[in-house]
Amino acid sequence: MKKNPRNEDNISSKIVDCVAKREQTDPLKLPPLYDSVDPDALDDLFASGFQTGTDRSGRVEFQYNGYTVVVEFGNDPELTVKEQSELAE
Repeated sequence: MKKNPRNEDNISSKIVDCVAKREQTDPLKLPPLYDSVDPDALDDLFASGFQTGTDRSGRVEFQYNGYTVVVEFGNDPELTVKEQSELAE
């Protein structure tokens, strides 16, 4: 079986890996992230500040595979993945 080549350090890969871990499944068995958000745009958003050395801050929130994904960024991106029931807590 051929391994899917991807950059493990980009934020989109981290999101898929985090959801796969919560689902206790292989990341390749999840639906494509691009059904929820443009992964290239998301990666570019987070990479551009690091590449140019500019300070950026912001927040991106979207639904993916039954989870709410929140990525907040300043110096380092902070990733939160929660099920709907966890959001009420």
